[in-house]
Amino acid sequence: MSATRLQDDLLHEFREEKRTVESQIELIEPLSASLRKPAVQRVASKGLLLFGELLCWAMVLVAVAMCLFLSKLYPFYLLFELSRPEHVQLLGLQHVQMLRWAVYALIILAAILFAVLGRSLARIRQKNSILNMAGSRVKTILGQHLARKKAIEALEQKHFAQLPPTDPVQPGNVNDVPNPGYDPFAR
Repeated sequence: MSATRLQDDLLHEFREEKRTVESQIELIEPLSASLRKPAVQRVASKGLLLFGELLCWAMVLVAVAMCLFLSKLYPFYLLFELSRPEHVQLLGLQHVQMLRWAVYALIILAAILFAVLGRSLARIRQKNSILNMAGSRVKTILGQHLARKKAIEALEQKHFAQLPPTDPVQPGNVNDVPNPGYDPFAR
């Protein structure tokens, strides 16, 4: 009697494992397909992100250099030419000073924005490499699940053809059961 009970438990566990593997494959397959990218596309994307990041950091350095050498750069040297007495009388010293500080503030703001953009591109590049690694791991797990499913199906084909189904019979529709007090034809 315990042998049949053991056999029933093992059959039930086998069928439950089969259902679990199939449901996990259904969950992992779309994820694996969405994370899979050709190597050329991945390298091109990583290269463009790296180029954009380096360009942003170069622009930060250019902005810092621009602040240091603003009086010697072509269009901006005119700000310092406005400090002459004839222009100060016409425009006012405070207005000339405010214009100069506004230009410095815009250059510093641009440097800060380029630094933020550079950091964001670096984070995107790092997250893409993590997603690539996760995609390869998901692909490996999916392959293992498919191999397990194949082994389960082979075992099922080999041994369970002669065994009767042991799953409990699912009850039919509730309306299929006659009600003698209500149904005129059930007696």
